[in-house]
Amino acid sequence: MNISQEQYNKLPAEYKKYFEPMTNKHCCVKPVHLMSWLVRLVSKDGDTVLDPFCGSGTTGIACKMLGRKFIGIEISPEYFEIAKKRIENTTQDMFVGLTPKEE
Repeated sequence: MNISQEQYNKLPAEYKKYFEPMTNKHCCVKPVHLMSWLVRLVSKDGDTVLDPFCGSGTTGIACKMLGRKFIGIEISPEYFEIAKKRIENTTQDMFVGLTPKEE
């Protein structure tokens, strides 16, 4: 669901995080769900994941949600600040009910 910038600006702060992918202007936006799948594929709980091209921080969000440590490197001060805020505003329990069952 896409919303306009005007609609986004009118949302209460606690709802804005749900619309971030629609307002993220980074040139290579990836969904958190995809990055969480990749993080689970290559790491275990408690591992440290390095993202040398951090961008807006999607890998860091996935790591925080999945209980991984995260090191992100970003050359752009603007995207570094965006990533920092997005990761700080992420809680580990945001994935409850969304991860596949272990068999």
